[in-house]
Amino acid sequence: MNRIWVSSSALALLMAASLSAPSFLAAQSSGAARTDAKAAVKSDIKAASTKAWTMPRLPDGQPDLHGYWTSESFTPLERPAKYAGREFLTDEEVEAAQKAGLQREYDRTPNDPESTLSNLTTFGLTAALEGFVPNKRTSLIVDPPDGRIPPRTPEALKRPRAIGDRDYIEVDSHGGVAVHADTPKDIGVRTSCVSLSGGPPILPGGYNNGVYILQNPEYVVLQAEYGTEVRIISLDGRPHAGASIHKWHGDGRGHWEADTLVVETTNFRPEATFRNGNPQTLKITERFRRVAADRIEYSFTIDDPSSWTKPWTAIVPLSAIQGPFFEYDCSESNNDIINIMAGARATEKAAEEKAKAPVEVPISQK
Repeated sequence: MNRIWVSSSALALLMAASLSAPSFLAAQSSGAARTDAKAAVKSDIKAASTKAWTMPRLPDGQPDLHGYWTSESFTPLERPAKYAGREFLTDEEVEAAQKAGLQREYDRTPNDPESTLSNLTTFGLTAALEGFVPNKRTSLIVDPPDGRIPPRTPEALKRPRAIGDRDYIEVDSHGGVAVHADTPKDIGVRTSCVSLSGGPPILPGGYNNGVYILQNPEYVVLQAEYGTEVRIISLDGRPHAGASIHKWHGDGRGHWEADTLVVETTNFRPEATFRNGNPQTLKITERFRRVAADRIEYSFTIDDPSSWTKPWTAIVPLSAIQGPFFEYDCSESNNDIINIMAGARATEKAAEEKAKAPVEVPISQK
C-alpha cells in the first residue's frame, strides 16, 4: 500500500485548543540526541533515569505525562524458549540482542547511495529511533511468570478470524494460511487504510512506534505515530458506552490511582479487536506511570475469558523522544486493491487449469 509522510503539528494544536489544555511543564529532557547503540547499551540506564528528579505535575496535582514517547524495542512479546525461567538478560546478552536487532533493521533497508527506496543515507535516518533504550527483560510479557501468552479457549480456537486483524493469524496444521480476496472487504481494514490500529494496547512494531500524549484534568489524548490515529479518553467518571456501540479503538475510560493513570477499554469493533479477541468480552486495562524525566512505565492487561484461559500482562517502557511526528498519511491506492484481487483470481485460475490438465502416465507404467 502507498504511504505518504507529511510534516504536520496542526492536530496537536487543535487538540490543545479544543480541550482548553493548561500550560504544561516540560515532559522530557532537553533533546534526546541520537547515540551509538553500543554506548547506549553499556551506559547505566537505571542510574541515568532515576537520578535526582521531581515529578512534573499539572495545576490539579496529577502527574504530567505530556510529550512525545516511543515504545521502540527489540524485546519479543513472548519469552523465547532459550530464556525459559529467566526474566532478565545479562548485560552481554542485552548488547548482543541490540546489535542483532539493529542489523535486522539495516538489512531491511537499502543503503545504496544511488537508491531512493527508503535510503537511510539519503534521508538522514537511523535504523533505531531516537530515544531508543535497550530493555533487559527476556519478554514484554511479565504475567504469567513464564512470559508466554496463556492458551486460547476452545471457543476462541473455533472462532473465525476477524477481517482486518493482520497482527494475529491462525495457521493450519501445515503452517499455511488461506487469505481469500473475493471482495475489497476481504482485504482487511489495514490494507485498505480504514484503520491501522493505534492501540490499545501500545506495542512496538517494525517502525513508527511513537505516541504523543496530551492531557488536562478532564481528558487524556493519545495520538499514535503509526496511522496518526487518536484516542480521546475521558477522566470524568462517565460510564462506558452501551453494549451496542463499538469503536475502532474501543471505548476508553480513565482514572488516577495515586500517580498512575489507569485506562480501561471495552466496546471494540469485531474487525479491530486485539488478536482476534471477543469484542463482547475483551477488556484491556492500561497503566501509565511516569518513573523518570525520560521514562514512562507502561503496562497493559488483556482480560478476555472467552478467548484466553486467564488474563495476561506485559510491560512496555516508553522513552522520551523529540517531536513533532510527521503525519502518517495512509492511501488506499486502488492499484493495491486491484492487484491483490487480480492475483487471487490468477491463482484460482491456475489451480483450475491444473486440475483439468490430463494426467501423464509414465511410459514404464503403460
